[in-house]
Amino acid sequence: MDIGVLTVVAAGVTVLALVAWFRVVSRYGERDGRGLRMVGAIAVSLLAITAGSFEAAHAARQRLATEAVAVLTDVPGARADCERFSEELFNASQYQGYVYYDGSHVAHLRRTVCHDLWGYAHGGQARPTDGQIIAVHIVAHEAQHINGITSEAEAECRAVQLNHLIAEALGATPEEARELQRRYYAEFYPNQRSAYASAACTAGGDLDIFGDRVEFP
Repeated sequence: MDIGVLTVVAAGVTVLALVAWFRVVSRYGERDGRGLRMVGAIAVSLLAITAGSFEAAHAARQRLATEAVAVLTDVPGARADCERFSEELFNASQYQGYVYYDGSHVAHLRRTVCHDLWGYAHGGQARPTDGQIIAVHIVAHEAQHINGITSEAEAECRAVQLNHLIAEALGATPEEARELQRRYYAEFYPNQRSAYASAACTAGGDLDIFGDRVEFP
């Protein structure tokens, strides 16, 4: 179960709101302090609603990311873990996503990746931002690690060839999905670090998983 600081806060203020409203109702006949109790109950309720809405949004983004991961893996229990705001504050890592090489089935994704993935799925398919293109691809890349591929170059090249499937699953037309795929390969792949890029990631290369293709990727 995904429990963060916001989860605890949302649960705590919800309890406080219930207690506050109980006091309002049970002591309604007491005119002394009635207005103050009412204002307090409303204020705590608004805080609970706000915290709850942020928690619900996080859960929705994580659920969407998990569904995206599942597009490229049949590994039982495969899921995404979206970074929370409190975690982001202390995360100095350069990586946008990672999977532990211990048989883990969890793709850990930066908060911005999950936000961009959500944005892509909710209206970004026709004109995706750079962040949205990268987010779709990162999910495809991490899914390869969940599948057991430890080589970054191989995982990256397979993701290059398969990321359009995630784009389609997130609502893109086949044409929009292929355009995202082409843009990633043309604009972002050439700038990858040496451990991620490979000269074999080309039509007919050793990392080409569709040998009969006429166009790459």
